Amino acid sequence: MRRVRCQRCGHMFTLSRDLVAAALEEVQQKDLEHYTLECPRCRHTVKVPRADLERMAPQP
Repeated sequence: MRRVRCQRCGHMFTLSRDLVAAALEEVQQKDLEHYTLECPRCRHTVKVPRADLERMAPQP
């Protein structure tokens, strides 16, 4: 599990391993630079860079 901070409200929330793997797969398929998700507290869009997702990916 990895932690992400909302830039708007400062709330820290975690990304599960399954979510990180799914996000990385989507980013690679669509050739995106970042993955977007909503903060669970304020619903502000949080962008997670592709490089961070690759670093967060579960190791085999």
